[in-house]
Amino acid sequence: MSPRLNGFLLAVERWLVVALLLLCLTLAWATDHYRNQVMAMDVQLERLSGEIKRQNADAAQILATLTAQRDTAQTALDAAYQLQEVADAAAQQEIDRLRGDLEQRPVRVRLVPQPAACGPGRGGTAGHAPAVADAGAADAAPAYGLLPESNTRRLGAVIAEVETLNAAYASCRAQLMHP
Repeated sequence: MSPRLNGFLLAVERWLVVALLLLCLTLAWATDHYRNQVMAMDVQLERLSGEIKRQNADAAQILATLTAQRDTAQTALDAAYQLQEVADAAAQQEIDRLRGDLEQRPVRVRLVPQPAACGPGRGGTAGHAPAVADAGAADAAPAYGLLPESNTRRLGAVIAEVETLNAAYASCRAQLMHP
């Protein structure tokens, strides 16, 4: 080989060794840098894991407290519900008893004549004067009688419905007035 070429190869070889040495130093520095970053991340991860465990323990304690409060409130609501169910059942039994009494008993009514309730026309033809100035005045005494069976049934059903509504109202009113 020629000395010139030989010198060139030596120079390239030196630069190549220097470049490889710089590359090895850079790789060593980068590896150390990343290792230090990983260690810092591990420390931070341990700290965050500890905080999460502490927060989980606090959350579990708060959850247990709130669950106990909810259970206590639910128990009170259940007791109030049971008491109200007993009161409603007693009211319904009384309504059913009264309905049975009403179904067995005929309904007496009193009819009271009210002649003035008809108004001034009194149902006559135009220009024709009524026979009596005060219709029904001769029969002013109240009359008593029994309602027909169909009317008695309807009246009993209406009374039972009114009693049921009254019991429901009383139940709701008691809850609203005394919570």
